[in-house]
Amino acid sequence: MQTSPSAASQAPAARHLILYDGSCGFCRNAVHSVARLDPARAFQFAALDSDLAGELLAGRRIAPSEAGTMYVLPDWRRNGQSVLDRAAAVLFIARGLAWPWKGFAALGILPRRFLDRCYDAVAHNRHRLARDANACAMPDAAVRERFLP
Repeated sequence: MQTSPSAASQAPAARHLILYDGSCGFCRNAVHSVARLDPARAFQFAALDSDLAGELLAGRRIAPSEAGTMYVLPDWRRNGQSVLDRAAAVLFIARGLAWPWKGFAALGILPRRFLDRCYDAVAHNRHRLARDANACAMPDAAVRERFLP
């Protein structure tokens, strides 16, 4: 069965919110990659230093000073308290992406403590890993609407 062009353009509304370090080139590149590889358009994005992120994290009793990681708020408009961080957030995102990236979710069989240490190692070196860390690439309009103020 083929989908009509108008039906294909009516993608479901984003359900999951990724909170990321907007001042980090590595983080911005990662978020832009997720946006491109998200066939269902299930993810939205907000910088950790935004008012929205501050409000959502405070509601989940996460102090802004503790917000040194990436967070995913699954089904964030309906699910009031759920929050994933570090490796759990990365694995959740991987499950929502197209193949072959979806395959990274299989790493979830490894111990969470080990995965969080791997996450922390990347996070600690993220500024060195970023290409063009000072560049701020503007996504196209279809992706830009998924970035929240």
